[in-house]
Amino acid sequence: MKRIENINKNGYTLLEIMVVVMIIGVLTTIAITSITKVRQKMRLKHAKTELEMLAAAVRQLAWDTGDWPSGRTRLDDNIEMWDLTTGAAGIIKTDGSFNNWKGPYLANIPDDPWGSKYFFDPDYRVDGVNRIVVGSYGPNRTGQNRYYEDNIYVVIQ
Repeated sequence: MKRIENINKNGYTLLEIMVVVMIIGVLTTIAITSITKVRQKMRLKHAKTELEMLAAAVRQLAWDTGDWPSGRTRLDDNIEMWDLTTGAAGIIKTDGSFNNWKGPYLANIPDDPWGSKYFFDPDYRVDGVNRIVVGSYGPNRTGQNRYYEDNIYVVIQ
């Protein structure tokens, strides 16, 4: 009987294939986690940028008319607006209640990156003090007189 001494090994063992698949899985998990974090940071930055533009529009509305969104005077600080796209807000259109309205102050007001409306709150608590802000409920999309850490806002005054 002849013994075959040089056996050609073509292919990979099951163990080698499993190790490669595990490495690919770990790298994919790391990549997805990093992409998710980057997307969240981009959404936060996008919301902050839109809020800066919205704050400028609210300031201009108040300068022109003497009123905040909702048609209340700048001295009256107790009327929140949960939808700034309406005529009562006076930013992109008016319901006729704003004297000396020179808008529109913005062409449109998109929803925030999480699909909620931006809001105007003249008595939003910031570090224990009531401030006038425009804001977003943030990723948890919960708000209306509830203060959460993920809320994003720009102080107007």
